Amino acid sequence: MFIQHKQLKHLNVPAEKVAHLHEASSRVQLAFAGYPPQLCQAYLLQITGDQKALVVVAFYLTDSRCSIFFVPKFGELPLVDAEKVYEEGYSFVESMGFVLTETDFHLFSEQKKQSYWPALLICQPPQLHEIAGAEVNSKADEELKMLRLRSVKSLGRLFASM
Repeated sequence: MFIQHKQLKHLNVPAEKVAHLHEASSRVQLAFAGYPPQLCQAYLLQITGDQKALVVVAFYLTDSRCSIFFVPKFGELPLVDAEKVYEEGYSFVESMGFVLTETDFHLFSEQKKQSYWPALLICQPPQLHEIAGAEVNSKADEELKMLRLRSVKSLGRLFASM
């Protein structure tokens, strides 16, 4: 069972710790709590270190320009159990309508890993312009409320004059 890791906003993990990486071949329209429905990209990866592994399911929300992460309820696990949990993650992602493909990341040269990994959207911090966009949306909402209030007052005056 996978649960959302709400504190995790992007993956800041060295490329050499990524043992497996699957990526969705296309985007799917999803709706996550707190976000409008939008196209999402899905990833499934296994991060290893110190004889332990962490399986991560990641979704990049295209319009919101942010990532949402899911991890197993029990967190890290011994390497011997990682394959079973990875398959559960695979099923979890595909149950949402994605088709995952192997990236062969584990076969890349170290140089290619170092350039490929940080370029993934799930590895990049949320965009600063999202904060500015939220402020703009807040101002637009306020202006819309004022317009509605003026319209209601005008309509009231119109009916009173009849």
